[in-house]
Amino acid sequence: MGEEKYIIYIKERLETGRMPEAIEVSEATGVPLSKEELKGYIYKYLENGWISRAVAGSKAAGIELQKEVLIGYVNKYLDEGQIYSAIEGSKITGTPLLKDKLVVIGRECLLQGKLHPGMEAYNLAGEAPPEEELVTCGNKCFSDGQLYPGLEAYKKANISPPEEGLVACGDKCFDEGFPSPGLEAYKIANKIPPRDILRACGEKCLHEGRHDDARKAFVAAQRIEE
Repeated sequence: MGEEKYIIYIKERLETGRMPEAIEVSEATGVPLSKEELKGYIYKYLENGWISRAVAGSKAAGIELQKEVLIGYVNKYLDEGQIYSAIEGSKITGTPLLKDKLVVIGRECLLQGKLHPGMEAYNLAGEAPPEEELVTCGNKCFSDGQLYPGLEAYKKANISPPEEGLVACGDKCFDEGFPSPGLEAYKIANKIPPRDILRACGEKCLHEGRHDDARKAFVAAQRIEE
């Protein structure tokens, strides 16, 4: 392996957060890595929410990451709704996540249609989300074509999903070229999808080279015609 290949190999490790491995290869091959470059990658990991990789990289590089900096990123993750990164950072720093803040973040996630991080935040706070937040989350999921999170949100609210929401979700799925959840949404709503929407979905799938999905959409359209 020539030096250029080593450089590419090391670069790939750095880009994917595997700094200890990159440093090991650098030392073994004589390909230099500056402290400034490594520090830049460490902060890039932190920005990406890869706090454990940042900590591992800083140790391997001999670059100190102060606890106050890590705590600052934990708060940043919370503010941005990156619940899983915040949880990981909380464990690493030994800093508990404040209940009130978790509830606020959980609410924001649900209102944005982010069911799982929203529920995780509420669970960590030891609280149950209000029914209306779950319904709003479900509706947002449906409007975004996210059938299964939408169904799950309504299930957690103990409410049947509305017919119009399911149809809108199905149409969104078809429009984006995903016939399976689209067909399921219409089936749950006890409705039949329009043929032209199914054909358009099939054409989109064909154009993108997804032949199985295209066949599913065209077959569904043909069955309606029959």
